Amino acid sequence: MNPHREDAVTGADLVIGVIAVIGIVILIHFLLGSPLTTDHDKGIIPKFVEASADALITDGDVYGFADNGGPYEGVTVAEGPTHPDMMGAVSLSLRLMGGEMGGVDMETADVRISAPEHVEALRYSGNMPLERPNWTVASRSHVNPGEQADNDLIIEPGEIFTILLYPAEGLSPETVFSIEIQTGKGMPFIITRRVPGAIRTVMDLNAL
Repeated sequence: MNPHREDAVTGADLVIGVIAVIGIVILIHFLLGSPLTTDHDKGIIPKFVEASADALITDGDVYGFADNGGPYEGVTVAEGPTHPDMMGAVSLSLRLMGGEMGGVDMETADVRISAPEHVEALRYSGNMPLERPNWTVASRSHVNPGEQADNDLIIEPGEIFTILLYPAEGLSPETVFSIEIQTGKGMPFIITRRVPGAIRTVMDLNAL
């Protein structure tokens, strides 16, 4: 064999190998973000897997409940002091905006309820009866008839999570309060409502 020909083939193989490695690195960066840095949220796949909380919207009305010990939205709560003249729990249904293809992981979400001079962080709890101050998923459904939501804590396209917030203390009539959900990136989801002047067992907070 011609030794010069053998050297030429080896050199060409080396160039092809280098090009292939560069191509693989570029592909990984495109799909997963940079493999060489901590900036892993720029690729297509991370964006598909996780959407930010500002992709959330409410599905239907927001409801408040008198602080009478429940149950609320079918959720049994722990026994304790009650104040029926205050609003003790809030429920709202959440889904992704149309066209969103990611998923919002509620297990790691920072959920807060705030009123004048008071901000309270609520932890997720799947334990029943529900202790306060916590929040839980009261029910899961789907926008498409016949389809079911997964039994996890990720809100995916088409899924509707009805969550129940059970703060440490009830809110007085006429109190303006906000619910904020932050999932670690992007803008938080925020809604603001007012407690009705007359506390009833169930209150539609969109109909004030």
